[in-house]
Amino acid sequence: MKTLSKITVLAALVALAITPALGQVEFTFEGFAMMDPGTDQVGATLSVYGIANPAISAPTPLPMDFDTYQYTVAVSGLTVTGFDEDMVNDRKTFDFEGGTIRMYSDMIVGGTAGDYAVPGSFTDGDMFVEATVDDGWQMTLNNPVGIGYTGHGIGTCALTGGSSLGDLQDLEFPLEGWTFAGTGVGEPSPFIQVPDGYDYIFGVKIVFPYDPTPNDERTFGALKTLYR
Repeated sequence: MKTLSKITVLAALVALAITPALGQVEFTFEGFAMMDPGTDQVGATLSVYGIANPAISAPTPLPMDFDTYQYTVAVSGLTVTGFDEDMVNDRKTFDFEGGTIRMYSDMIVGGTAGDYAVPGSFTDGDMFVEATVDDGWQMTLNNPVGIGYTGHGIGTCALTGGSSLGDLQDLEFPLEGWTFAGTGVGEPSPFIQVPDGYDYIFGVKIVFPYDPTPNDERTFGALKTLYR
């Protein structure tokens, strides 16, 4: 039940300070989701629980010690406000409002490992980042070959709290406009199995809102003047 080490974070400030200028960084978790009271209906609430794996392709916004800590995510309060099932194209579209994302760190030795049979095991560590999901989050699932619906969710969120919020601000990360993506979402099928009580396999990515330098349009004459 210990926060991300302030010493570790500060020691990494120099290494990470230029990260926003270099490209994508993200928090990534793999897990499962459930809808209460049931799937495919307006008014249902989506809850997601996941565990982070060591970063492979993209660095994390904060240094993370996977040898000492387990990092988990819990998404709650995403409420379905619109649902459409296109039987012709085998597509389901969900619109959501609300939602809160909370990320936790918990000691591997002496802590509680995330257990999908016990959702509370995902929220009993130090909450190091909290984010509010922006309204308009949407999830699309397709079933083109008739063996199960799979797809993704996409939207944005704003970082609002947590013990490491100040560290993110020190690193000059913006708090608004982070991408909240549901990745590899899938209903149970012969190829996808979920724990009892869950309705989807579900990955979570919280991605830094990288914005490449925009083009600066100028006339040729203005361009020549620039070099005089």
